[in-house]
Amino acid sequence: MSRDAVAAASPAQAYQEYFGPAIFEPLAAKVLAVAPPAAGHRILDVACGTGILTRRLAEAAGPGGQVVGIDINPAMIDVARAQAATGAPVEYRHGDGIALDAPAATFDAVYCQQGLQFFPDRPAGAREMRRVLGDGGRAVVATWRGLDHHPLYAALADAEEPHLADLGVRIGRDELEAPFSLGDPDELTGLLHGAGFAHVRVHAVSLEACFADADHFVERMEYAYAAVIPRFTEDPASFAAYLQAIGRATAQVVADHRDGDTVVVPMHANIAIAA
Repeated sequence: MSRDAVAAASPAQAYQEYFGPAIFEPLAAKVLAVAPPAAGHRILDVACGTGILTRRLAEAAGPGGQVVGIDINPAMIDVARAQAATGAPVEYRHGDGIALDAPAATFDAVYCQQGLQFFPDRPAGAREMRRVLGDGGRAVVATWRGLDHHPLYAALADAEEPHLADLGVRIGRDELEAPFSLGDPDELTGLLHGAGFAHVRVHAVSLEACFADADHFVERMEYAYAAVIPRFTEDPASFAAYLQAIGRATAQVVADHRDGDTVVVPMHANIAIAA
C-alpha cells in the first residue's frame, strides 16, 4: 500500500494493510502452528479485528466448518467483510467480547488473538469464552508479553504520553500500554482457570515484525493505531504536528531497528491453550 493510499484509507483499512502483513499475519501463523483447528469445527474468533486470523481459521476448518468473527469496532468488521475468504463460511458480527451474542455450548473452539488484554472486564471475557464452548472444546488466547520485552513500543509510549496531552487527547499511560498489559503468563493462566477451564498450557513464541516504508514508520504506525483509538486523528492539523513530535522523540530507537527501507521489530507473545 503506497503512502498516498494510506492517507486516503480509513484507520481500519490502514490497520489491515500495515499491521496485517507486519504483525498479525505472522502471529496468526504461529497461533495455528501451536493450536490448529480441526476440519469441520465450529469456531469463534473473538475480537477478530479485520479478520486476519478469522480467514486462516476458515481455511483450516474447511468447507464443512463454520467460523464466526466478532469485534466491538464496526469499522473493523466492515473491512473484514470486504476481504475474500476460502474454506468454511465466515460470518462477521459486531459484538462485545464480554457479552457474546451466542448460546451456550455453540462452538468447538474459541480463538482470541491480541484482544483479551483490551477488555474492560477480562474475567468476564474469559468466562464468556468458556460459556460458548461445547464439551471437549478449547480456547486459544494470544497476548503480547510486557513492554519490557518490546523496547521500541516502550519508547513510543514514552513519547506519546506528553504529546497526546498537548494534542488535547486524554489517554492515560495504562491505555497506551494496553497491548502489552497481559504479558504475564501466570496472570493469563489464572484468568483462564478462574473462568472454569481445567487445563491451561502457555507457549511462548517470537516473531520479527517487518514494517515497510521505514521513512514514514511512525506516521503509518500511529495512523493505523487510530483504528483502536480514533481520537488520535480527530483534529488533522494537530495530529500532523503530533506526528512530527513523535518522530523526533523516537528517531534514534527507530533507527536502531532499521534495516534498509524496513523497520524490523522483534515481538514476543504468549499463546494459551485452555481445555
